[in-house]
Amino acid sequence: MPRRLRPRSVTVTALAAAGLLSAANGALTGVGSAAPAPAAPPEKAATASVSVTCPFADPLGSRKLTVETSATLPTQAKTGNSATIGRYSAQFSLPRDIALSLLPAGATTGSLQGAVQLALTVHQGERSDQIPVPLTVAPTPLPETGDVTLTAIGAVPEIAINTVGAVTFDVTAPKLALAAVPAPGATATPAPEAAPAQPIACTLDPDQQTTLGTVLVLPTAKPGAEQKAALGAKAALDDEPPPPNEYTVPLGLITIMTKSTVARLGATVTADPAFLLNAFFTVDIDTAASRVSGAAIFKPATTSFLGFGFVPVTATVEFLPLDYKNSKMIEVGGGLFTGDDGFTYLRTELKVMGKLSGAKINGVPLDVGPDCVTSEPVSLEITGPYDPFTTGHVRTDPEKGFYLPPFRGCGADGQDLTPLLSGMSTGWGNQAFIDTYNLNGCTEPDHTNCPPDTLPPIPGAAAAAAKKAAAKPR
Repeated sequence: MPRRLRPRSVTVTALAAAGLLSAANGALTGVGSAAPAPAAPPEKAATASVSVTCPFADPLGSRKLTVETSATLPTQAKTGNSATIGRYSAQFSLPRDIALSLLPAGATTGSLQGAVQLALTVHQGERSDQIPVPLTVAPTPLPETGDVTLTAIGAVPEIAINTVGAVTFDVTAPKLALAAVPAPGATATPAPEAAPAQPIACTLDPDQQTTLGTVLVLPTAKPGAEQKAALGAKAALDDEPPPPNEYTVPLGLITIMTKSTVARLGATVTADPAFLLNAFFTVDIDTAASRVSGAAIFKPATTSFLGFGFVPVTATVEFLPLDYKNSKMIEVGGGLFTGDDGFTYLRTELKVMGKLSGAKINGVPLDVGPDCVTSEPVSLEITGPYDPFTTGHVRTDPEKGFYLPPFRGCGADGQDLTPLLSGMSTGWGNQAFIDTYNLNGCTEPDHTNCPPDTLPPIPGAAAAAAKKAAAKPR
């Protein structure tokens, strides 16, 4: 029978604003305590741009504003420890006629100040709750012409998350309470219509992405438990009942971008995007060891190179499972671990067979036969920064690379091409780059509205992505 997923609650503790939250039983957010994080985890920049409609008083009427929210999120969090969202701000451009209406009657110059309430929605799966975040707009002078850009800055209460998996933070529509900055020594106040007593409650426009970012939450290992990063793929679902303290959650559709280089040929093999199917994220609650697993079919890729440095050659390269005669599905996956820099990394070892076909020399077809494959599996030891719920950029060792074995079974009509192909390509120093993009990180019907970290690069940018992946901290 399939494994059942054991849902776990999310507890968000607003330490600095506990009075604003309800502690009702079963609520996603509540008042509680959390141990301070032992060390500040690495941060990642997060942004969200949303369109809102704000109902200003007549005769101004409703206006659309674009609110740019930015913050820093921890790359990961541990259950029971507090997580901090830092550098939280919201910026928007206020139309000039609205800004002037907030000034004293007849004034054409002045400054605005005020408050912005911009809550964060915290959700995992179908459960969600909101954390109110008060922001302050410092006195900002109006420009001589044009609209005025206002920046609201505030602090998000520390959050304790007692769950495992991906926790997503979404922005909401703001409430605006803006007014003119009184002139020095002035005692008069603006007219009531120029300084509304009640905040302007804006609403989100429909059909847009509101996600600020996602934080991967891993369990805190129990004392004495040994954490190991498993190598290779291990099925997350099977016919056996799950261990009592193991948490398994399915991942969304994951795009895989691959690129390989063959040193002796000076060739680069860039495959079309593949997909990781039946993907799962599994965590041992006791040891905090976690792994990902799934299966993929990699499409054949055609590459061109100069054989022996001067002969133009094209060939189709395909990576297949060890049992390639019966299946094309390659089991992939590996163990996650936290690096010295605090980032989450994936370590895995893939064993595949390399197959050549469709070879041409100077444009003339060269029949290499139906079973021209490596004489032994290609072993790829891969590691790199990886988040199963957003993106991963993993690769082989930059110095060692991987070994491409000799070929076997190459040739047809009595012509043995094995020595020729093996002599051109066999050896060390080859590299493999793998970039993953979890499309489940975006629920937008229109993928163009998805955040950048859930979408693969545009066509033609694969080389730049691989180069960027290679430069990631190790």
